[in-house]
Amino acid sequence: MAQQSLKKLEVSERLVFQNLTYNKEHYCCNAHMIPVLLIMTSNAPDTYYTGLVKNYQETLTRLVGPTETLISGDTLQLKDYSKLDWPWTIFDPEAKKARHETVFPEECKKAFAMGAALVK
Repeated sequence: MAQQSLKKLEVSERLVFQNLTYNKEHYCCNAHMIPVLLIMTSNAPDTYYTGLVKNYQETLTRLVGPTETLISGDTLQLKDYSKLDWPWTIFDPEAKKARHETVFPEECKKAFAMGAALVK
C-alpha cells in the first residue's frame, strides 16, 4: 500500500511541480490554465476514494486548471471470477457483473460527454 501511495504522490507531483513558484504571494506560475478531467476507476465502492479525489481536484484546480472529476467504482476486475485459484468472498461477483453491464456503460457515456464538453 505504501508503494501505491508513493506512486500516486509521484504522479500528482509531476503534474503540478512545474507550476509551483515557491512564492507565498503567487504560488502558481501557470499563466494559461488548462481544464482537467480526472477519471478514477476502482474495484472499491464509488465513495471509497471520494476524499482522495477531492484533494486531487483541489490541487489540480489551483495549479493546472479547472478540474472536474468522475469516479467509477465497484468495477469488474475479471470476466470470470470462477477461474480463480481461491474464492474472493469479500464481494458478490454476480452483482459486479450486473453493475458492469448496466451502470458502467452509462458512466463511460458520462465520461465521454464530460471530455467532449471540456474541449469545446
